[in-house]
Amino acid sequence: MPELPEVEQVRISLAPHVVGRKFTGVRVDVPKMVRHPDVEKFRKALLGREITGVGRRGKYLRLELDNGNWLLVHLRMTGALLAVKKELPEPRFTHLVFQLDGPENLYFTDIRKFGVVALINGDGYQDKGYTSLGPEPLDAELTPLYLREKARGRSTMLKVFLLDQSIIAGLGNIYADETLFAAGVRPTRRVNRITRKEWETLTLAMKAVITQGLQHHGTTFRNYQDADGHMGDNSRYLQVYHRKGQPCLRCGTLLKQIKVGGRGSVYCPRCQK
Repeated sequence: MPELPEVEQVRISLAPHVVGRKFTGVRVDVPKMVRHPDVEKFRKALLGREITGVGRRGKYLRLELDNGNWLLVHLRMTGALLAVKKELPEPRFTHLVFQLDGPENLYFTDIRKFGVVALINGDGYQDKGYTSLGPEPLDAELTPLYLREKARGRSTMLKVFLLDQSIIAGLGNIYADETLFAAGVRPTRRVNRITRKEWETLTLAMKAVITQGLQHHGTTFRNYQDADGHMGDNSRYLQVYHRKGQPCLRCGTLLKQIKVGGRGSVYCPRCQK
């Protein structure tokens, strides 16, 4: 699933293609991908509207419209938003097409069809996942004290805690594993056993790995690509994620993979305590 650095790169790459463009048509091949409103109302509400900006919060994208409404997009596991010149072939696995008045159209491709869009238009509809988001790793309010307070009274495993989007927006499996390795803490540690010093180390590590991911345009292993079809190259800098059974780059111990909260988690049994 694209995480914060990947979705931010999509935002950056998408904006020059769509800002200032108007919707001239909308094609919906997979109705379940439109969460709100119904497909016909969705089409009609977008026609003629101009895109005035592209925003992001956590793993969500926002296409802001000239009437104050906005199109909320979540790419989920394998989704991508691609800006493609109209004379070129339609990308594979296209399920939503946003026709624009410029030289390009916007295609929502998704192999698994898990991605979703919703029009936020002031009619009372709210996306609960979006409205419940906590601060992002690079936000000023994401501090060791904030994390300690959120962990108070809990005994959940640390990896599960870090992946809770209502606590930290945008952090996913890749950057959680990298954060835990950089901080020297195992994913199975209980949050009520994390020391004040460890919360400080975890906070700094999280900010560092997210910054690195942003600098290298995200991480691509299979499906992730930005709006121009470019892949991220952060995989070259990963320490543990996707490296099960390989030597730890720090100490040489073979990395282990376990399940934590249903998610594969790779860690070093020597460097992480």
